[in-house]
Amino acid sequence: MKPFRHLLFFLFGFAALSAAHAQFNVQVSIKEHLYVLHEPLIATVNVTNNSGRDVRLEDTEQYQWFGFRIMSVGGENSMVPPRGAANGVNYRLAPLVVHAGETVRRSVNLNELYELGDLGIYSIKAEIYCAELDKFFSSRPVDMELTEGRKIWTGVVGVPEGIENHGKMHVFTLLKHQRGEGNLLFLRVEDQDDGSIFCTYPIARLVEGAKPEFQFDSSNNFYVLQLVGEKAYVLSKISVNGKFLGQTNYSAEKSRPSLRKLSNGALQLVGGKRDDQTAPAPGSGGPARLSDRPPGLPTGNTGLSSGLR
Repeated sequence: MKPFRHLLFFLFGFAALSAAHAQFNVQVSIKEHLYVLHEPLIATVNVTNNSGRDVRLEDTEQYQWFGFRIMSVGGENSMVPPRGAANGVNYRLAPLVVHAGETVRRSVNLNELYELGDLGIYSIKAEIYCAELDKFFSSRPVDMELTEGRKIWTGVVGVPEGIENHGKMHVFTLLKHQRGEGNLLFLRVEDQDDGSIFCTYPIARLVEGAKPEFQFDSSNNFYVLQLVGEKAYVLSKISVNGKFLGQTNYSAEKSRPSLRKLSNGALQLVGGKRDDQTAPAPGSGGPARLSDRPPGLPTGNTGLSSGLR
């Protein structure tokens, strides 16, 4: 879809919003109120067909049938533009028949679709256009805030030969951010020259007073070892290009485990026993499994699923 169609959707579509919301009920939700800048921002949209008949939702020449309206709150209250085809995003949904009384759901990473690159508070609405009814339907707004978190450490490494982006310099930054009653450790990877963001991951829960240990291996993959509970540790591995490569649990009864670099450049964990249990879930001690590297399509659910609610 071309950028001007996005603009038409928001500029003209919003003026045409109907008060007859009983025909379609649109709801949007996000998990948190406070996010670190550039981390995956997952919005889940539920659309319920209350029209009493089956309805086909599809794009027209003027409007896209599924989208969002995101406004920055404060100052000029400006609208956040979509990234658009010029930035490599060609975000389209196939036509969908929503049966009478049916609810369909979609989850998307808003960071991949919209220019959410500034700190501040934002108001988010989900909107659909129904061509058969020639009406727009929107959700109630939800608010969220983008913050930077507190920087713990920054390092710069080169991308080795034979690897994508070889010759480039990448910046690794560890951030601390409070979420709920505790703190999470975040990792951001970006290009030193143009500032493009490869990822911003919440890696694991950060225990107060327990400093994480981190090192690069010979290929400049990044390893982070941190305490996440009583005698419990998590080792996370992220590639030089910001791809999450896995996470392993360890336990240590007597002393704290540590990372040791071998003569061949590989890393070895010393003093810990590997635990075969699944690593903690994202947000409660594990990494986000979605990259927010712009531009691109959502790496989460790419379709609409249906079910009774």
